[in-house]
Amino acid sequence: MKFVLVGLSHKTAPVEIREQVFIPQAGVGECVRRLIDRDMIESGILLSTCNRTELYAVASHEATPSRLLESFGLWPHALPFDAWRRYAYQLSGEEAVAHLFRVASGLDSMVIGEAQILGQIKQALVAARQAGGLDARLEIIARGAIRAAKRTRHETGIGRRPVSVSHAAVAAAANVLGDLTGRRVLLIGAGEMSEVALRLLRKQRIGDVYLASRTFERADQVAHPLGGQAVPFDAIEEIIGNVDIILSSSNAPHYVLDARRVESFQWRRGGRSLLIIDMAVPRDVDPEVSQAPGVHLLNIDDLHAIAQTNREEREAWVPDAERIVDDELQATQLALEARESAPTVEALVHHLEQLRDSVLDHHLSRVPPDELATRDAMRQLADSLTARFLHGPVRALRESPDPTLDAAVMTDAFGLSTPGPLLDQEPS
Repeated sequence: MKFVLVGLSHKTAPVEIREQVFIPQAGVGECVRRLIDRDMIESGILLSTCNRTELYAVASHEATPSRLLESFGLWPHALPFDAWRRYAYQLSGEEAVAHLFRVASGLDSMVIGEAQILGQIKQALVAARQAGGLDARLEIIARGAIRAAKRTRHETGIGRRPVSVSHAAVAAAANVLGDLTGRRVLLIGAGEMSEVALRLLRKQRIGDVYLASRTFERADQVAHPLGGQAVPFDAIEEIIGNVDIILSSSNAPHYVLDARRVESFQWRRGGRSLLIIDMAVPRDVDPEVSQAPGVHLLNIDDLHAIAQTNREEREAWVPDAERIVDDELQATQLALEARESAPTVEALVHHLEQLRDSVLDHHLSRVPPDELATRDAMRQLADSLTARFLHGPVRALRESPDPTLDAAVMTDAFGLSTPGPLLDQEPS
């Protein structure tokens, strides 16, 4: 098996590039299925968030590294291929598996130790499974990554003092405006980031909070329990004059607030100070909005510096988290190798049973048919000897620290069919 990774992240690409390759959750399963149908991959998981879009896959035998990179043309995106080649990376074998484990554990996140990425990987796993894009090998790897992430959060302090994008946004608001007591806020989008932001704002003794979403019922579910007020999406214009802060994190494929619209309601507001924090990818707010009188605009990359809060404390736990990742990588490798040894075990059992039956039939032909007791005793003896002979090799193979090597030895020793290596460790 050749495990590969192709993608880009906040470490290689700015937000204006990342937003062009963002794939909505509803489209990731279809994308994986398309790559499988074109014989690019045998199975795959596509993760697309505000900070990364990465494909983790078992490559088909025909898929060369360059062909996999070019498979980007089969993804739904708005980024020119030349730009994709400039910002994208690809990994293979153990390096690719280790990257996935680090991503799941929050070690590769913009905010080290953030927990949201684990939920996003689980969603991507479900989407791949529903699309028929997951096989047993990739399932073993994905489950190992999730196990590493859970252990990292439970056994280290890397997730303490949370500093998610929502935390960074509220901290940014306090940095720009000072005391947030009594400030009125409009949240656009009713997803997890808005819900977290609303909880944090309440701790700042914020004033009136409005939450707008294209689905009013969802907006009300989020806003009402936290003392906010849900408003219809098309009623934003009516309340914009009452607020001091706008936090936007919708899933809209286009700008929710363009420059002309913001200039219009800023004119009606008399140019009064307005802080807009765009937490979305793709961006909800046209960058030109920053030129409107009285507007202070921040996007997700601007939040990066603020997300450094508590970074030193989190980084102190990184060595412990890395050890957990290494432990789970080894456990996953053994699980993959044990799975690889299964065909060898099956072939060995089949080979010896055929040999047993051949020899037994030869000797039974010399025993008269009416000597039933003798014939039964010979069968029982043959079965018992075969089982006893198989017990040692099978147990050794299943418990071996290097099942791949031992499987190869047994394959050669007994003339069995040769299984291929499970993890291709060639360099990317």
